[in-house]
Amino acid sequence: MRFARKKRMISSNAIQYTLSHLLKVAFPLRQPVHFTFEMNEQHVSVRLADQYVLEFARFSDEEFDIFRAGKWPTPLRNLKSADGETDIPVFAPARLNGHPDITVESNRMEIPFDLITPSFLLLSREEEGCRNNRDAHDRFRYENSLAHHYGFIHLPLVDEYAMLLRKWVLEQLTPDWPLFKRTSQLIPTHDIDLFHRFQNPWQAFKSIVGRDLLIERNWSAVQNSFHEYKQWRKDTREDPYTSAIHELADVSKKNNLNPVFFFKAQIPGEYDFQYSIEDPLLSQCISTLQEAGAEVGLHGSYGSYNDAELFCREKERLEKASGGPVMCVRQHYLRYSAHPNPPKDSTLQIWQKAGIHDDYTLGFAEQPGFRCGTCHPFPLYDTENDRATNITEHPLIVMDGSLFDYLHLNITDSNALIDKLLYRCQVVEGDFIILWHNHLLSRSYRNLFENIYLPLIQKHTT
Repeated sequence: MRFARKKRMISSNAIQYTLSHLLKVAFPLRQPVHFTFEMNEQHVSVRLADQYVLEFARFSDEEFDIFRAGKWPTPLRNLKSADGETDIPVFAPARLNGHPDITVESNRMEIPFDLITPSFLLLSREEEGCRNNRDAHDRFRYENSLAHHYGFIHLPLVDEYAMLLRKWVLEQLTPDWPLFKRTSQLIPTHDIDLFHRFQNPWQAFKSIVGRDLLIERNWSAVQNSFHEYKQWRKDTREDPYTSAIHELADVSKKNNLNPVFFFKAQIPGEYDFQYSIEDPLLSQCISTLQEAGAEVGLHGSYGSYNDAELFCREKERLEKASGGPVMCVRQHYLRYSAHPNPPKDSTLQIWQKAGIHDDYTLGFAEQPGFRCGTCHPFPLYDTENDRATNITEHPLIVMDGSLFDYLHLNITDSNALIDKLLYRCQVVEGDFIILWHNHLLSRSYRNLFENIYLPLIQKHTT
C-alpha cells in the first residue's frame, strides 16, 4: 500500500522530517536549532529553542488533494524572496479568507501559509507515486510535477521558504542568533557512459564515417575526429573519451573543486554494455582520479534502478575495480522509481539494501532546475514506511543534455539559464551540481565545453 493512500494530511514523522530540513537551512548554527511541535487539523505550532513559537497554517484534506493534483486556484499569492529579487509562491488555506499577513505577538509568530506540506511533497518525492504517464524510460515526467504546474522549477522553493523563515524570525523575533552562513559549492559530476571512442579500427570507422559524416554531415567534425584517431594510433592512452576524463579532473583540481565520477560496471553481454569494468586502462584511470582527490561512484546501468540483484552485482564489480567501498550512485538515464511496483523494489529500497550512502540522481532530464525544491543535501524519505532514511540526496541542478538535447538552447541562452540557477543556489547557500559527460569534450561538442562549462567554473571561482 502506498503512503499516499494511508492518509491525506501528512504524518507527524513527515512534519518532523520537513521541519528539520527547513530549520537546518534557515538557521545554520553550530548545533541544530532545537524544536518541538504540536499539530492539529488546522495548524502546526513549532517551538524554537524553547522560546519562540511559529504557528503555520495547514491544508485541509480537500486542499491537500487539490494542491497535490496541481489544481490550486489561481492567481497564486506571491511573496518577495528574502533577497527581494524574485517572487515566491505561497499557499494559504481558504479558511483564511483574504490571505492575512504574518502577525507577531510577544514571542509568537502566526504564518498564514502552509509552508510544510509543499516542502514535504517536494523533498520526499511523494508526488512521484503515480505509475501513470511516465516517459519511455519509466521516468516521472516533469510536465506532471508540482514544479511545472505552479511554475517554480527554477526556484529552490523549499530553500526559499527557509530563507523567508530566517528573515521573519531575525527581523521580528530574535535578531541575536549567531548564524554561520553556509558557503555555496559548485560540484562537478561526470557520468562515464563511454570510456573508449577508438577501441579498434572498425569502431573508429563507424564513429567517424557513420556518425560524423553520414549522420551529422559535419566535415569539420570528420577532420577533428580523424586527427584524434591518428593520435590514438600512436598511443592508445590518447583516446579522446579517456583523455577527457583526465582533463575534467584537472579543471576541478586547478579550481579547488571536488568532482564525482560515475562509472558503469557492466560486463560483455549485458544490456547497454559500453566498456568493461575489468579493462586495465579503466582501473588505472580510477586510481589516478582517486589519487587526485576525486570521488568515484557507481553509474547504475539502465535496468538496475528496479533490479536489486543487478544493482548489487554492479556495485561489487566497481568495488573490486576501485579497490574500496562504493558509497555513492547516479542511475543511468536518471531512472528512479519512488515507490515499489511488486515484485520490483523501488530504487530507494535497492540503494538501502546495497548500502549506498549518497545519491546524485534526482534532477529532471527534460528541464534544469530544482526537482526536489532544494539545492541542499538532504536525507531521502521512505514514504512506504513513513520515515527518513540514511541516504543523502545531492540534487542535480543542470545536465548538459537537458540544455542541448531537450531544450535545444544555444550557448547564450544556456549560459543565461545557468547563471539564473547558480544565483538562486548562492542566495539560499546551497550547492550547484552540474552533470557534464566526458564524451562531450571531443568533436563538435568541444565548443560547448569551452563556452559553457569552463566559464561556469571561472564564474564560481571568481
